[in-house]
Amino acid sequence: MLGSMGIVRFGGRILRRRRLKFRAGPEGVRDELRYLTRQFCMAETLTLRGRRAAKLFGFLWSPSNERNSGLRVLRWVRLLEHDDALRADFQRAWVAMLTQMESVSLFAEAGLPGHHALSAEVLRRVFQRLLPSAREASDMGLLFAGIFSTQESVRRFAGQRAFIFERLVQLLWPSGHADFERRVKEDLQQALCLLATRAAGRAATEAMRQRSSTQRVEDSPFYQLIFVTESLVRARTPDEYALHLGRWSHAILRCREELDQVHLHMEDAGVSAALVYDLRSIESTLERMHLLAAVLGVEYDQTLQVAGRELLGVLIRGRLEDTRLSPLFRQNLNLLARKMVERTGHGGEHYIAHTQVEYAAMWRAAIGGGLLTVFTAAIKMRLIGRHYPEFVEGLFISLDYAASFVLMQIFGFALATKQPSMTAATLAGIIRANRGLSRYSKIAEFAADICRTQLAAAFGNVLAVCAGAVVFEQVWMHAFKTHYLPVESAQHVYHTLNPLTSGTAIFAAVTGVLLWLGGLIGGWLENFVVYHRIPEAILQHPAGHRIGVHNLQRAANWLERNVASWSTSIVLGLLLGFSPVVARFFGIALDVRHVTLNTGTLALAAASFGASSFEHRGLYYAMAGIAVTFVLNLSVSFSIASIVALRAYDIPRSEQIQILKFVVKDFFNSPLEFVVPAKPDVISITETAEGEAASEH
Repeated sequence: MLGSMGIVRFGGRILRRRRLKFRAGPEGVRDELRYLTRQFCMAETLTLRGRRAAKLFGFLWSPSNERNSGLRVLRWVRLLEHDDALRADFQRAWVAMLTQMESVSLFAEAGLPGHHALSAEVLRRVFQRLLPSAREASDMGLLFAGIFSTQESVRRFAGQRAFIFERLVQLLWPSGHADFERRVKEDLQQALCLLATRAAGRAATEAMRQRSSTQRVEDSPFYQLIFVTESLVRARTPDEYALHLGRWSHAILRCREELDQVHLHMEDAGVSAALVYDLRSIESTLERMHLLAAVLGVEYDQTLQVAGRELLGVLIRGRLEDTRLSPLFRQNLNLLARKMVERTGHGGEHYIAHTQVEYAAMWRAAIGGGLLTVFTAAIKMRLIGRHYPEFVEGLFISLDYAASFVLMQIFGFALATKQPSMTAATLAGIIRANRGLSRYSKIAEFAADICRTQLAAAFGNVLAVCAGAVVFEQVWMHAFKTHYLPVESAQHVYHTLNPLTSGTAIFAAVTGVLLWLGGLIGGWLENFVVYHRIPEAILQHPAGHRIGVHNLQRAANWLERNVASWSTSIVLGLLLGFSPVVARFFGIALDVRHVTLNTGTLALAAASFGASSFEHRGLYYAMAGIAVTFVLNLSVSFSIASIVALRAYDIPRSEQIQILKFVVKDFFNSPLEFVVPAKPDVISITETAEGEAASEH
């Protein structure tokens, strides 16, 4: 008998759904809302109420467009406002359900970083999509997951108009239910205490303690945050709550200052992925505690709708992101970007010319780099002419590049477009230390510094390599009575640099990526040495008894001074030399195009023709290819590093566009500043940012 009744009910439900499908107007929607609301009111168990609440609110946020969604919610609100009996039944069932539910996990975990390992978390989320884990019916997160299961539903909830949200609050947060209010307040208090304990635990790791400003654990603001949070949640009167809220806010401020101190100490002590993860987790935890405290205080400060809506939006988005893969990958990319730039705030500051003296020094360094590049290009062309096997040729060319770059470091020479791969992360220090218009102006100033420095390096390299190639050709002719490059090789150089008949533009862009990657790997190796205290380990090595502590000290000092520059030079040489070989192994016709190196080969080719080279049309096409190469080398390498820095600090796309507009406007207002230093003495951007940060402390 029961089975027959179930079949009848199921069939009736299907017929009613079909009638609603054909009658999709306002009356059909209103009937469906009334039916779902009554079904929720008639539910007698917590499990059944949760399921029917998910159906009801899922129907509210399920229309195909934003306008229909707002109208559907408004119809439901009006339905309950005009039907006193239905509203009373709904609020009775709603309050009874929420009173039985536990929200601590939702408040303290939804959307907050909770896992280190990417692979394990990916597998867990994939498995959750296939077979979700069973949850207790009293878990508020289960209700949120059922109601807001898509990004569209989350967006529609967040986009509700203020007057509709106010009426929703009056329906879903009825006054006069002491048990309901007490349960929600207790969950907020428990979540606050849990988050304070979690933040203190992450701040107690060895890496955090080594970089903090306090020596004793009991003096740490994170340790004290636990107790002030406990005092806050125990407040019973408005005056007592206001007193403890002031102390709690001061403790939160001290915790943020301590995080800033840890960031500054990263410059000296290095950074790891785990440390960056802990910092990001603590920052997110403090933000969540601020939202919870704002909602907890609405009993004394009537701002429930503002604070509650902000908290609900964060929880809803966080619970949805906890089940999706794209937010996980985005968070880990941001984590990786943060690790890349955290310890490079001024690592390449000496590669940027701020003053007239530094600008002149950059010209001299660029001229030296151009003269050295003549020999680098000459050796490369000779190696190519020998027709070695692919691997052997790539190895020899890599060694040629690496040796040239290392010699430039030893003699203090400069190579155009290499600097952005090492200095663009200075942008991270500006972003971290500034806000608003101050951030825009300092970024524009930084862009001007980079632009004029690169122009000086490029012109110095090009002029020196061209003059050096002519002298080299004359010396070679005098010594060996023949041109250094055969005519066929010279014509081949013209052809390969022609931007219209070759892949010069694509190759130059790829080379920009390699320039950035070389600087990144060099910075990573330097951070590895600093974080693991390799110089100190060398000093403590037992071999000091045999070879002398003084010699170990010299080795440690040399490693600390040169690990970044030497590793970047060697890695960049290997990347430029081996990338074409590896690409051809996979059937990809790839070559590298670096402005100075290719200018050297072009100058050698033109010198082979002598004065008649200016009559060749191919020379001018090749010169255009050099110009394209310079622009793409510089723009690609600097753009990637800038994007990484902006991603690391979650700068929204709208603000990125504003920054770009500000830089362009600044360029048109004062274009000469992007060519030569406008002032005789300009303070370093990084020093200014650090000075402002220090003054705040």
